[in-house]
Amino acid sequence: MAAQKPPNAPSGDDEPAPPDTGMGMTAVAYLFSGMLVWGAIGLLVDHWVGTKGIFAGIGAVVGIGGGVYLIVRRLGA
Repeated sequence: MAAQKPPNAPSGDDEPAPPDTGMGMTAVAYLFSGMLVWGAIGLLVDHWVGTKGIFAGIGAVVGIGGGVYLIVRRLGA
């Protein structure tokens, strides 16, 4: 047992992922989720007030702005 070699170091695809992996998908998810959530809230306000899409558009823009804010705040872009 004393003549055993240590296992080889990982190479190629076996290496661990870099620490920034997935930041792009996180940014896209922030944008889409903000747009969808606030757009849906705007759609509910449209239904309640009786308008056709005004508050949904405003909510989508607010959601995108919130997504950009989260990207800058959390990811440091």
